[in-house]
Amino acid sequence: MKNNEYPENREWKQKAFGMPKLPSGDIGQDKVLYYILKMVKDGKSANTMLNIEGSNSTATLGRMCEWIRPIGLVNKEKQVWTLTELGEMVLERQDSCFSTAVFCSTIVFMGEILFYLQEPKNTQELLKIAEEYHLNWKTNSEIHNRIKWFRDVDMVRFEEYKLEYSLTQKGQEFLQQIEITMPSETEEEPDETLLETLLPMSEWASALKPATTEKKRMAIGYMPGKTADACITISAYLQLMNQSISIEEIREYSKVNYQIAVSSSNMFLSFLEKIGFVDRISKNMYVTSELGNTWLEKQSPVDLIACLDARYLFVYELLAELRKEPKNAKTLSIIAKVSYGFDRESIEETRKRLILLSAAKLIYSVTNDKYGLTARGEKLLDTFGIVAKESIKSFEIKKEENAGDCYNDSCESLITELRLSSKDSYNPNRFEKAIRAAFDFIGYDATWLGGSGKTDVLIKARTAPKLSYAVAVDAKSTQSGNVTEDQIDFDTLKDHRKLHHADYSAIVGCSFRGERLLNRCKEHKVALIDVDTLEQLIRNQVEIPLTGEDYKKIFEQTGIVDISVLDEARNRTERYGLLVDAIVGCLVNESKDEVTEGILTSREIYRTVRDDERFSINPNLDEIEDILKFLASPLIGCVGKNKDGYYAIGSLNEVAKKFQFYAKSCKRTS
Repeated sequence: MKNNEYPENREWKQKAFGMPKLPSGDIGQDKVLYYILKMVKDGKSANTMLNIEGSNSTATLGRMCEWIRPIGLVNKEKQVWTLTELGEMVLERQDSCFSTAVFCSTIVFMGEILFYLQEPKNTQELLKIAEEYHLNWKTNSEIHNRIKWFRDVDMVRFEEYKLEYSLTQKGQEFLQQIEITMPSETEEEPDETLLETLLPMSEWASALKPATTEKKRMAIGYMPGKTADACITISAYLQLMNQSISIEEIREYSKVNYQIAVSSSNMFLSFLEKIGFVDRISKNMYVTSELGNTWLEKQSPVDLIACLDARYLFVYELLAELRKEPKNAKTLSIIAKVSYGFDRESIEETRKRLILLSAAKLIYSVTNDKYGLTARGEKLLDTFGIVAKESIKSFEIKKEENAGDCYNDSCESLITELRLSSKDSYNPNRFEKAIRAAFDFIGYDATWLGGSGKTDVLIKARTAPKLSYAVAVDAKSTQSGNVTEDQIDFDTLKDHRKLHHADYSAIVGCSFRGERLLNRCKEHKVALIDVDTLEQLIRNQVEIPLTGEDYKKIFEQTGIVDISVLDEARNRTERYGLLVDAIVGCLVNESKDEVTEGILTSREIYRTVRDDERFSINPNLDEIEDILKFLASPLIGCVGKNKDGYYAIGSLNEVAKKFQFYAKSCKRTS
């Protein structure tokens, strides 16, 4: 019989995927959980370090709260962590059975482990069973994390001589009081839209003119109630505002019906205004707009998606990404940042879109963390001709491949792979290879080494041996994305630098945290390059290419690098490009003049070019004469010279084609 005091089992798809990584120390994970909840209740700062006897964990209270939030024990409002009603209950009871019941009701393959341990099993056998639940874990860590909890609360024992786990008497009794999900209950639902012949979208919704990408917004923002019930919630508010109504009345309605604060009510009202469903007719008065009333007639989830796409980024494009292959929210949030205008990675915003698209039956859940496209979603893409960008490719880079060539036309694939692999801690080689490809793209001779006793990636500037320099690059992939001081062995970095005769050491990770880490890096002369910075270097190289000698300034730094040290070189290169354009443009325009007959001296060109508004500092005569000699050389040959001065040979377009030809020739021989 299920214990009625225990929380209701969430639907399998709504359960948390990972087990919180709670330290146990000498007291056990259950006691640590109560300790964390007590700190939250007492209002301790999120930056407070946990002091757990027998544990060397350096995690902060904020980090712990992030890990347990999916279970529903804590919430974060205005940057402050608070206990939920369930969290209050767990803290008040401090009962290991109740706490375990909370975990089993909110985390996949938790109580199910107890069910299968009615007969002793080892880790590999449990991992195999997890596959039946579509949990394709690559390592044993998720199994071990769950077993650790059960052992700490005396529900599972380990028979060391057999390397098997089995239930204790307490575990047997607890198992009888909880609900268990069987593999057959997790099977994907069939696509309900397979038999549809037409896309169920209103004609007015199909005809909506979307805003330009630059004007579309990223954040959909807050919605009262469940996001899946968005149509019901929006409908209720639009009917409330059918006639003009004050903001105070809207806030009161929100408080009574959704128990939300003024700030949350304001955010939702802002969303309704931005999507075009309500009009603000005075400082404090609102009314449902013409578009809002039109949508109200059917209250169609598909029509709502059309309205969202018209005003927000990455809606139809998300469907296009899923058309290529099923993806999870994490992957999609990275793609949204790299290729579709998001200013940051936001799993939260991506999940909102996934929930709304699921409610419209445009996508479906393939596994508990991946989504695929329905037949209805396919029809929508075909109707509007939406095609995904070539933003992510599966690649295994070998040493002899020229990674730069692979991404010359588009660097999005490389950046996306960098971001994904930086958090794939189970597969560190993946991040190392992506880093090798990144530095190869930038222009280095980059070699992936890896393995025990070696640096992960060795990069060398492509120049004369006497002038070249080498950097031993260490890759740090972490599931959380944060690299801290305790994850870095500075003595090993020093050994790598000596072994490879490297001039500099660098660490590449998703992001870096902790003042102690920065101090140690300065002490050991190590540069830190986060993924955001590496992405910017890649994009900058596409826009204005620099040399290895220019990039040397990056590795001469310690701690988190500042790429503004490259501004001088970038400005110089950009200036030369503008000078070429200005000088050739001046001579081409002069070709039509009957008096000069298209021939100008360097001084005459100077007088014209100096007034070009594109130059913050006026070009000098020496610069102009250097550029003229270059353009008049046999190599370029787009400017001619005689005793009277210089003249154009061909148009600007012909000059550009010649530069492109030489660029292609360099690629073929590199």
